[in-house]
Amino acid sequence: MDAAVHKRDAIVDAACATLTSVGIGRITVALVAKAARVSSALVHYHFATKQKLLGAAAEALVRRRTDSRIAALAAGYGLSSLDALWGALADDPAEAERAAPDLILLAREDPEVRSALRLERQREQARLAAVLPQLFRGLGTRPRIPFEDLAATVCTFLDGATASLLAGTPADDVRASYDAFWLALVALGQAVPAR
Repeated sequence: MDAAVHKRDAIVDAACATLTSVGIGRITVALVAKAARVSSALVHYHFATKQKLLGAAAEALVRRRTDSRIAALAAGYGLSSLDALWGALADDPAEAERAAPDLILLAREDPEVRSALRLERQREQARLAAVLPQLFRGLGTRPRIPFEDLAATVCTFLDGATASLLAGTPADDVRASYDAFWLALVALGQAVPAR
């Protein structure tokens, strides 16, 4: 790997970790530079503005969240996939899950972050739409809703479940909602009796 690319990646990783640990209101280029063990000038060399740095961090964090969710769903079959996904959400949420609320707020004001989040959401939905058919086969059903539309619904629900967990809602309560959500989706695919 090229040294410049390696340094840039190290800076993005440091920005992700710093954003997660101190929050959006306290992150500075100097803090990111210190975490990456580089000079602030080098951070500015790779990212002309703090907004560009935050955009790159947002993209990396949300991509990691997507990768975690898709890997969990692909790890099993049927109900074991759903249990793995629950684990990815609830068992020690990744930095990407913890940073998501700050990124969403930042996206309201920052076009770099808004663009990064929008593009990554499209990627997440496309990847999820590709995995959902196998999941539902394992559950013994096939929803009548196109998987692309279903993926958008699932992404939104997962974001809400994660936000609830991070806000302190008891995990058992969120898990009950999670199970009810998936049960409803399975029910969508059940055969309608002939009249």
